[in-house]
Amino acid sequence: MLTACKDKGDKPKVDNYFPHLSGWSHTYINLEMTAPIEVEIGRVNGEPIRKATPHPKHRVKSCEIRSGKAYVILEQAALVTVDIDGQMDDQDTGKSPGGSYVGPLIHTVSIFANPPLTGCPRPEDDGVFALKPGTTPPIEGEWKTLYFLPGVHDIGAAYPIRHSRQYYIPGDAIVYGGLNSGSNWNNGHDIRIFGHGTLSGARMPHPKFLPPGRGPDSLQDPIHILGAANTRVEGITLADSAYHSLMLISGYDPQKPTDIRWVKIITWRGNGDGINPFGNGLLEDCFIRTQDDSTYVNGRGLRRLVLWNDWNGSSFVLSALPRVTDRTLVVEDCDVIYARAGWHQWAGGRVFNMRGEGRGECGAGVVFRDIRVEDPRPTLQAFCIQMRMQPPYGKPETARKAGDLSGVVFQNISIAAASILGEPEILFGMEGAWIHDLTFENFTVAGRKITSANFFTTNAFVKNLEFR
Repeated sequence: MLTACKDKGDKPKVDNYFPHLSGWSHTYINLEMTAPIEVEIGRVNGEPIRKATPHPKHRVKSCEIRSGKAYVILEQAALVTVDIDGQMDDQDTGKSPGGSYVGPLIHTVSIFANPPLTGCPRPEDDGVFALKPGTTPPIEGEWKTLYFLPGVHDIGAAYPIRHSRQYYIPGDAIVYGGLNSGSNWNNGHDIRIFGHGTLSGARMPHPKFLPPGRGPDSLQDPIHILGAANTRVEGITLADSAYHSLMLISGYDPQKPTDIRWVKIITWRGNGDGINPFGNGLLEDCFIRTQDDSTYVNGRGLRRLVLWNDWNGSSFVLSALPRVTDRTLVVEDCDVIYARAGWHQWAGGRVFNMRGEGRGECGAGVVFRDIRVEDPRPTLQAFCIQMRMQPPYGKPETARKAGDLSGVVFQNISIAAASILGEPEILFGMEGAWIHDLTFENFTVAGRKITSANFFTTNAFVKNLEFR
């Protein structure tokens, strides 16, 4: 499959696509594996590949060039990308010391090697409505599972989904449009959206390009479920999201969990955020390439994520960071493979970002563990945690409401390289919203262990930083 940033031609901006990425593309393959596999990658035009580098590197057994083609061996299910001839690894594809990237169009390749899905239906099973391409999907009926048969479907924006039903998109189906549970909080429970097919927003406009009276912006989300409980999204790829990719809105209720597993997201537009787990979401084994924010740190946990930003957005947004008293919220075993930005000194971007938003005490009970930033050429700094924005990164009137950030533990954080623009690592508190009692254990940058608070640029409202 292929997803691409739309070419603007002579138009400055269409449907909120970032014009700097115009013509960039991403090829991906979804497959199921139960044993080791070898994947061959070659150029369509037959030109030889000279170099291939997998990311995350530790998920791949080997990657080598033979006769001008790349061969990748995976021993276990994994979501990886393979950089061909240094398109990403050897170039500053965002902002650079000499300006912004001006060079060949970037085409990237990903292998999505998934574990087998369980409970997959057959078109002839009882309770299954087998939807043929080109036909209108039903909303109500006696069926329990809507099965998108192989081919191309177009369901339009905000196709209504209902509680206690399944929506299955197999690997040989692509569905254009969005799935939306509507405004009734009681309609979002016991829903399963799954398969190894693609749900694409490429035919959906961004909300700002719709006429007045269009309804809420969330109608353009690929998946928007209000009151999610006992709800799962598994295996599918969300391509070219018109707005926030995956919104399962819920409060914390571990007895009625919301689980998101092996989901792949590739977006090209502003507001094309990745996943906000809200109070009850658990994110596991997801690949998130976005041109806006990738994840928001809350919910029940984030594990084994692969994160990638090209132009605009943060890996981990901290504005919704909770203060956990009844459990530990762990973000662990995640890989930031590219942390690029088309901007320089402003509020967005970075790996860990608090941009003067949110409110209340936060941080206690939150652990970041085994986070690897592999990018050899990150545009900006990894840490930009500002309770009140400070020039040149923002205006001081942009400030978080009262409440300290404290108690966060950062364990085994490795950052391959510093900002190519020389941006400092920042912790800025403010009166009524201090930053204090953060612990950094085995924290390295470019192979050097950080042992002192002098690594950070701080102000008077930061204290008690511990390094181990």
